[in-house]
Formats: sequence, structure tokens, C-alpha cells
Amino acid sequence: MTTEELEGAVIGAVLLRGLDADTFEALIDLPENAFSIGVYRNIWREMKQLAHGAGNLDGLVLIERLGNDYEAVILSAPRYVWAKAGLVSYVQMVKRAQVIRNFQQMAADALKCVVSSRNQDDALKSIATLRDGLQSLETSASALSPVHIDALLPDIVDRLQQRLNGDGSYRTLQTGIAELDSITGGIDHTDLMFIGARPSMGKTALALHLMEKITDRNGGVLLFSMEMAAIQIAERQVANAGSISVSKLKYPQEFTDEDWGRFDSGIREIAGRPIWIVDASNLTADQICMTTENHKREHPELAAVFVDYLGLVNLPGDERYDLKVGSVTKKLKSLSKRIRVPSIVLSQLSRTVETRMNKRPMNADLKNSGEIEADADIIAMLYRDEVYNPDTPAKGITEIIITKNRNGPLGTVYRSFQEGHFMPVDQAHAERLSKTEPVKEKKTRRYSELFLANPY
Repeated sequence: MTTEELEGAVIGAVLLRGLDADTFEALIDLPENAFSIGVYRNIWREMKQLAHGAGNLDGLVLIERLGNDYEAVILSAPRYVWAKAGLVSYVQMVKRAQVIRNFQQMAADALKCVVSSRNQDDALKSIATLRDGLQSLETSASALSPVHIDALLPDIVDRLQQRLNGDGSYRTLQTGIAELDSITGGIDHTDLMFIGARPSMGKTALALHLMEKITDRNGGVLLFSMEMAAIQIAERQVANAGSISVSKLKYPQEFTDEDWGRFDSGIREIAGRPIWIVDASNLTADQICMTTENHKREHPELAAVFVDYLGLVNLPGDERYDLKVGSVTKKLKSLSKRIRVPSIVLSQLSRTVETRMNKRPMNADLKNSGEIEADADIIAMLYRDEVYNPDTPAKGITEIIITKNRNGPLGTVYRSFQEGHFMPVDQAHAERLSKTEPVKEKKTRRYSELFLANPY
């Protein structure tokens, strides 16, 4: 295989595969100067800019950016279909070819200097320069390729222009909850988001609500359900779409005509949506990542990955538990960066919440919170006052409390929660009800306390 064929194979394979895990690694790992042919070098540079900026590798966009002189080369990518599966090997071959070329050039320059040296000292200096160059070659063979800030500036301008044109959502995933999107600005394609709550607060219900909103916009979702069976998830999704109680689905003999209408509406609403569910227990983070990457290749419309929930992910190894949890969160964050699809992970909170007077959750309530908080881009906590105070004025209201937002402010969003479904609610009214302090029980003092207070 000639150098031209090898370098063309790498370009063609990446264009054919699109931005998957291997191509993303290749674009990071392989510097543009590894290509000896100028046309390929320029194409690779633009591909790196597109991947890091716009998050895609569209051939037509490349032609628009590079000019018509590159059209024939870019459109010839399909002839390298044989290289798709071997991309990783071909990338390594290009890197090795660069090392060999650089060595040949260094050796030729050193030999020329030695031959033309006026004395032995000058000759030895040339040899020392060659030795230092050889060490740098060994280092560069395993080094990553940094991206210069100038390569990202055009995409920042494009991003701003898109927002000026009213398309501010093109770089973020909108949850469909307007107040939540207003605070977060949407979920970035590389974000790792956690939804934390105590049991019965509605974590899974919120995840299903977000899945419905995302698929409303034709975005695909992949749910790893390690707690509930796939059929249960599907039932809840149908019930949510049809605004019917999940409990009613257990007693179809009691359905009214309205219930049958709602059920039919839910089935029709969910049918055909790009929703996929992995119903398996004891999954490892590596299995989640591998499954997601394969799914993304087959379904490029994938817009979000949900994991329900963190505590059920298998944690192999002999490390401390908190370090193993940190390993999982880092792998999920790395997954989102590679395939540019946000990961939304559900997590249980520790029981310390129950011991406080104010039971609204904080980041410290996350189990192994240090690792989670370090890796998370967004943390949303759920709180329903009626779980602890049955007579609260805020009955039926859920607080979505943003306790970490790497790229924006913190705040609280309110949603109505009725029969397992989230619905819009007037924010100002819900805030007033939620901030009403519950009536505290009057403490009955024991006789011993009264006596000690007034012994005589």
C-alpha cells in the first residue's frame, strides 16, 4: 500500500463511519502533520475542527469550507469502504509512517552536518542533536494531538449566528420543560447529568417525561433500565402519553369509555417513537458504553442516554466503593464526549436527608457525592413536600432543584405531579405554596423536664 493510498484510506474511512468512538479517538490522536500529502492534511484539519465544533463530519460541509478543489477527493470516500473496519490499524500505520519520514529527514540532516563539520566537536554536536531528535520521535509517537484555539473560533461564531437566527437549540438538547431549559440553556451534547432523589419522589417518572419530550422533537433515546422490566417502562410511557393512571392499567375491566379513549391515545402517541430500552440487570459501565456506541452507529438520531439507576450498575474490582463509583461516572462522561450524546443518570440519595428538619436534598446527599459532583455537569434534585408533610399546601407539586450547573445558574423549577405524571404548573403560585412552612407539632414537655426547670 502506498503512502497516498494509506492516507486516503484513513480520510475515507472516517468520512464513511462518521463521528463514532474510533473516529473521535483518531481525530484526537492523529495530528494533521502526520499526513504527507497536502490535500489530505488540509481535509484532516477541517475534519478536526468540525468534530470539535459542530460535532459532525458532513462531507458537503467540508467541501463548502475547503472549496470545490477538494470535492473530488471528498466524494471519492466510498471507494475506501474496505478500510472502515480497520480504521484503528490504519491510523497507527500513518503515525508510524510519519515517524519513519521524520527519522529519515533527521538522519539525512545529521549526516550532512557531520560530513561538512570543520572539526570533531562540531561533528559530535550534530550527533547529539540527532540523539535528542530521536528521543522526541519516541515521545511524539504516543502523544495526543492538541487542538489550537483558532480551530474552534469559527464554530463559536457559527454558534452565535445560529442563536441570532433563532436556532439557539442546535448545540443543546432541549428537555421540553421550558423553565428547566431556561436555567440550564439545554443539555449540552457532551454533558453528564444526574437526577437525584429519595425513593418515591419520581425519578423514573421524570426520566420518562424527558424521554417523551425529546422524542417529540424526533430525537432518539436509549434507556438502560436495571430496576424495572421493559414492559413496565412501556406501560408507564403509554400511561404518561395518554394521561391515564398506571394503576388503572392493572384493572382494564373497570375501564370507562374515557379510559379506553385515553389508552388508545397513549398507544398511538408512543407507537413509532425512537425509544429503545435495554432491560438487563447487573450491567457494567463498559457494557453500557459499548452498547450505546453500537446503537449510535446504527441509529444516528440518538439524542440522549438514560441510566436507571447508578446504584444498580455493576462495580467490578477490588477498589474502594467510592473509587469504583467514580470510575463509572468518568466512563459515562467520556462516553458522552466521544459520541456527543448526553448521559442522564438517575441516582438514589442517602438517608441523611431524613434526619434534617429541611429535607430538601443537597449534593452532599448523593451517595459517594464527591465523585459524582466532580464529574457531573448538571445535578437536578427532586423533592415533593407531601411525602414528608401530608397536609402541606404544596400537595401535588414537585420541585426540580438544580444544585449544580457547570455552565449556568442554579434554581428551582416546579411541576405538577398527578397520578405519576409530570405536568406544567404556574411557577409563581407553586413557589408560594412550596415556601409555606408546615405547621410544627407542639412538643409535649415531660414532667422531669418541668421539674428540672423549676425544682423548687
